[in-house]
Amino acid sequence: MSRALEKPRTGFLVTFDAAKEPIWSLPGETILDCARRAGVRVSSVCGGRGLCKSCVIRIKEGPAEEASPQDVEFFSPAEIAHNWRRACQTFPVGNCTVEVSARAGAAPLRTQIRSEDVWVHPDPAVRLCPITVTEASLEHPAADDYRLMRALNEKWPGAGSRIDVEVLRTLPSAMRAPDGQLEAAVRFGEVVGVLRPEKKPFLGLAIDLGTTNIAGLLVDLRTGRTLKSEGIENPQATYGADVISRIAHARSSPEILRNLRDLAVRGINDLARTLCAARSLTTDRIAEIVVVGNTAMHHLFLGLPVTHLGTVPFAPVASSPLDVKARDTGLEAMPGAYVHLLSNIAGFVGADHTAVLLAIGSEHERRTILVLDIGTNTEISLLHQGKLTSLSCPSGPALEGGHIRCGMRSAPGAIEAVKITGEEVHFETIDGAHPVGICGSGVLDVTAQLYLAGIVNSGGRMREDHPRVRSRAGQRQFVLADKSQTHGRSVVFTQHDIRAVQLAKGAIRAAIEVLLHDAGLQTGQIDQIIIAGAFGAYIDLANAIAIGMLPDVPLDRIAQVGNAAGIGAKLALVSHPHRVTAQNIAASSRYIEMSGLAAFNTAFMHSIAFPKTRKN
Repeated sequence: MSRALEKPRTGFLVTFDAAKEPIWSLPGETILDCARRAGVRVSSVCGGRGLCKSCVIRIKEGPAEEASPQDVEFFSPAEIAHNWRRACQTFPVGNCTVEVSARAGAAPLRTQIRSEDVWVHPDPAVRLCPITVTEASLEHPAADDYRLMRALNEKWPGAGSRIDVEVLRTLPSAMRAPDGQLEAAVRFGEVVGVLRPEKKPFLGLAIDLGTTNIAGLLVDLRTGRTLKSEGIENPQATYGADVISRIAHARSSPEILRNLRDLAVRGINDLARTLCAARSLTTDRIAEIVVVGNTAMHHLFLGLPVTHLGTVPFAPVASSPLDVKARDTGLEAMPGAYVHLLSNIAGFVGADHTAVLLAIGSEHERRTILVLDIGTNTEISLLHQGKLTSLSCPSGPALEGGHIRCGMRSAPGAIEAVKITGEEVHFETIDGAHPVGICGSGVLDVTAQLYLAGIVNSGGRMREDHPRVRSRAGQRQFVLADKSQTHGRSVVFTQHDIRAVQLAKGAIRAAIEVLLHDAGLQTGQIDQIIIAGAFGAYIDLANAIAIGMLPDVPLDRIAQVGNAAGIGAKLALVSHPHRVTAQNIAASSRYIEMSGLAAFNTAFMHSIAFPKTRKN
């Protein structure tokens, strides 16, 4: 936390406007802690460390703690008087009612990023085998498992060698079907489920466990067809918008590590139920699950220690592909179903990036291609002459609206596109609602537009003589929308916000330069740039080039492919040979560790500034 606070020793009754029931605060809990336990959404980009300004709340009724010096700087005197505070820096000092600000409580909309679906010939790890079992009798009182395996291997020679113990528990009822007709779900000789024949899909679930969002694809394993896709916000976001914040929390206590794991599992299960319900199905028909995520998400999902992942040399516990019983992870599926996790590459370049590379067919490429998945941790690969080199850089949450004064997720009222002409500002908000804040694509747009309009110079310094520029608490800020256009609080973009974007885009561009220099390449030799992920799906490419985040290449050489990680997960779900390909991709990638790399530090210093030549 940013200041030493006296923690009350007794609890108080805290009522959130957004909650059905009040909650008793525990000794030493902040309002943010209470919100977490109450299941109330309060944005917390920094994970409650007092480093950002996303968790804005108001003590609506009851006593309010005296505002911290940082809150006094952030809020106006009138707002302080009306008990506006940051939730992570405020302790209950009495029974109170809490209002969560529109920006902090806004539920994100764009949690599922569409991608071009792909079909692959179905060859899954688990297959459904129709069989006919005989009844037990006094003459032949054979055990249920014996009769099941005999029927299976008579019709499908060599298909079965063992039965999962949870499947055994379902056999007494399943084996007494009047006609003896059953379907055995078999995975490499193991019976993982027994079903009655129905004209229903044979289900698999592909999950992209992102730092920000969780995307899911429900797939029919018999046809390879995607039945339904959906996305939700990652519930772990309350512990911070970036993996470093979550790792710090997980390292602080085994209880928080368990909680982070439980949040991921709960989110995936909720998503699975939603997907199944949309097709009038249930999760107990899911025969296989594939999960991809960056290395931190991979570890937190499995409950693996992240102690060493958060310190140099950032060594993970596991990087090889894993097969784990779904029940051991807490995921809902068939009794004996497995979860398959693709290979991590190295460091923070995880299985999600492996899945992206699988989805774009990287193993067949001989062109020079840059592949970026831009987010709080940006993963980048260079394909050149059939060789693959990968790295990651900590670009931080600024490009997704984090650590930005009026930043927010992609929710109604978020400014998502900006055009500045002279003194006029034209913007678009999600759903056309009154502006509440600025989401990721809007952050990039306003930065580029301020620079292109000459309001910000190449060093990132904001002019003070523009009619829309004002100074508050010694910091210049550009007014995008004044109080008359909003619900009472101006939406501004500050000098600090520009610096945050410069650091983020500088890290990404420096990482690109490291890869190009390592391969002895110039920008003009790049045949294609592929941008995957949520942020990359919505950005204005010309603006990304204008601020120097992306190399200056013709726009027709850049492809925005959306949720390629989810598509890669689907390929690995539907086709076992694609799992082998994914493993080979990860194994063949040469990894460059950026921490302490002199070439990166030099490139970063050169990449922070905006290009000297403004290019509209």
